[in-house]
Amino acid sequence: FLKLKINDSSLSQDAHKVIKKFKHKFKNIYLLVWTTTPWTIPANVAVGINTKFIYGIWENKGNDEAVIILEKDENLDNVKRISGNKEISMSEYIFSGIEGEFKKTEEVLGTELVGLHYNAPFDSLPLVKNAEKEKPNTFHTVVNGSEIVVSNEGTGLLHIAPGAGKEDFDLGKREDLPIISVITDNATYMDGMGEFSGKNAKKHPEIIIDYLRNYCQGEYLLKTMYFKHRYPSCWRCKTELVWKVTHEWYIAMDRKEKLKVKEGKTLRQQMVKTAKMIRWMPEFGLDRELDWLKNMNDWLISKKNRYWGLALPIYECNKCGNFEVIGSFEELKNRAVLGWEKFKGNSPHKPFIDEVMIECSKCKEKIGRIDDVGNVWLDAGSVPFSTYIDPKTKKLSYTSDKEYWREWFPADFITESFPGQFKNWFYSMIAMSTVLEKRNPYNTVLGYASMLGEDGRPMHKSWGNAIEFNEGADKIGVDVMRWIFVTQDPEQNIHFGFRKADETRRKFHLILWNVYNFFVTYANLAKWDSKNTSRSNNNYSNILDKWIISLLNQLIGIVEKSLNDFDSFTAAASIESFVIDLSQWYIRRSRDRVSIRADNQTDKDQCLEVIYEILVTLSKLLAPFIPYLPEEIFTSLTGEKSVHLAKWPITDDNKIDTSLMKQMVFARKLVESGHSLRKEYKIKTRQPLSSAWHSETSNKLENEKVLDLVLQELNVHKWIVKKDSNKFIKKPSVVSKNIDGFEIFLDINIDKDLLEEGQVRDIIRQIQIKRKELGCDLAEKIDLVIPKLNNKYFNLIQRETIAGQIIQGEELKVIRK
Repeated sequence: FLKLKINDSSLSQDAHKVIKKFKHKFKNIYLLVWTTTPWTIPANVAVGINTKFIYGIWENKGNDEAVIILEKDENLDNVKRISGNKEISMSEYIFSGIEGEFKKTEEVLGTELVGLHYNAPFDSLPLVKNAEKEKPNTFHTVVNGSEIVVSNEGTGLLHIAPGAGKEDFDLGKREDLPIISVITDNATYMDGMGEFSGKNAKKHPEIIIDYLRNYCQGEYLLKTMYFKHRYPSCWRCKTELVWKVTHEWYIAMDRKEKLKVKEGKTLRQQMVKTAKMIRWMPEFGLDRELDWLKNMNDWLISKKNRYWGLALPIYECNKCGNFEVIGSFEELKNRAVLGWEKFKGNSPHKPFIDEVMIECSKCKEKIGRIDDVGNVWLDAGSVPFSTYIDPKTKKLSYTSDKEYWREWFPADFITESFPGQFKNWFYSMIAMSTVLEKRNPYNTVLGYASMLGEDGRPMHKSWGNAIEFNEGADKIGVDVMRWIFVTQDPEQNIHFGFRKADETRRKFHLILWNVYNFFVTYANLAKWDSKNTSRSNNNYSNILDKWIISLLNQLIGIVEKSLNDFDSFTAAASIESFVIDLSQWYIRRSRDRVSIRADNQTDKDQCLEVIYEILVTLSKLLAPFIPYLPEEIFTSLTGEKSVHLAKWPITDDNKIDTSLMKQMVFARKLVESGHSLRKEYKIKTRQPLSSAWHSETSNKLENEKVLDLVLQELNVHKWIVKKDSNKFIKKPSVVSKNIDGFEIFLDINIDKDLLEEGQVRDIIRQIQIKRKELGCDLAEKIDLVIPKLNNKYFNLIQRETIAGQIIQGEELKVIRK
């Protein structure tokens, strides 16, 4: 808490009559300011107050002095503070621990303080004296800082140092305050700071406090206290940062373009127009870009104290103040008066470029390039113009005839993470293109969200949630990693990690591989050869084949349309959904069609043909997303060199049956309801049920073959005919379930025959388990010993388990021949 002595010379104004009235009563009146950065106190040039507040003049009866502090906020409420979880008065918060008895003698409006001048403890320093000479009228004055002076912390009077803080700098520009820059780039006090010069402000913050304690017997320091507050630090190494003012180069956003016949628009206005020419994905991207363009300041394009980077081609004359921008190698060569031979043949970077000097066009002085390098986004923004070298002329197309450049401009598509790029790359290209061409540099931009750790926080080594790329690629697999990214909604942050990878692999890659493995296994058992088949007709006799081929052709169209629309998320999500349908419905319901016991060879061949076509086509669709898994499947099935050399699949609209696809969706909803009922009543799917009925809604399920699939999946013998449905659903043994409007009724009464049939199904399952345990291959015949059972089921057991002789015995046995 710093005391700044009010200067008598400033009390001549009528606005300060209250202060003047009390001045004669006290030896000195002080403004009590506060700061959390004492190293900036020597840079103080003003005190900020809030004109909506009321301030109190508090007398210290012990030394005949008074201090001014905040008394009431903008609502005229007495200001309180929290100390040790206890609410206390402002005066107790400020004056506790200070010698003397303090008493409030008067209240003044904030407006009555504006314009007061004061003396400060560092006025004798050369840099401070220079600031006073520069702007004597505003040096060490009280100014209206209502937008930054708050009532919930501090004293209501804020130390203002435009050379050491962004808010202070903005206030200083408005109030025409002088600027004192007190530190160098490494936070060392500059020359002109007296005894502090050469000392580090951040490493030794105590030097300012110690000085105040000793200067004039501590007249200017009321007290110090610990105060918890936010403070900027380096995101990488956590080192505390300091804010300092320095000279930089900017591109003006709000100067109107000078046209021959009239005054033009500002660059900001023109860039808004350009941004609206672009298609933004997601759509809120345009709003973000426009918000940035609306609120940003002039564009800072320089970087000090850098060596590597774009050497800004700005040549400034220290003699007359003129500066010039060089536009090309040719121009620099023609203007060079010194150093060209040393530079020739080198890239335009430090140190080579700085060998060249040109002649100032105004005063003819030899001048060199400024020391600054360019902001990296300034360089990145030039990409639409700086990268197209005409293959015929070997020259930069944009600065020559532009013919080759016009073939590529504007770019069709760019993409980057949107949290930072609205004010970086997206913005810089818009700026460049607006200035040079008055149009958009790209047609479509996709901005995607951030990749975070699995815990939802940004990845940092110090937090233990970072995954190094090579480690991730080795442990996760690049195909899995790619699929994680393409199936993520780009608008939402992705929580990346090994658990996410395991889930992705399980949900997609393993399912697809199991389908492929299923096909290879049964195609080999059947000695099926793709070369001996024809897949060019639409005559699929099996309803499942018609459905999955319809779905496949629909998928081809969706993927192609989505990719042409730069929407990989929809494309990948559609492929994943198709693979799940393929595995969980088509393969599940087709297992018996291709098994060793299947007796319909035509149907078996057709099923294998369909799966083959699906896997080959899927490989082509997947190739742009994940290169390795589809390559393995495609080359193994076709014998061709690579899926990445294959032609893109074409949709066959004649094979798309929208009605059938809709019917199958309804069927699977009924199946979901039926399985839910079985689970609710603890009835295994292996246990057959006699009959079922489904309610008729606006979504009618009419296809009899599709209805048969529902019965097969739910292991129910028959559907009740419609005329008997009302009577059926009233039976005590009938239960129902409705999911999403699809209601099914099952008769769960299990008579003797049904129970026996269920037991047979259990025995078949046990035999299959024992076959697997014994290592029997799929085509291997076995003999069986089974418990006493009605021999009418022997043929069923033999067919399902590939069994030869069946003998009845005490317990189940599987005998390998």
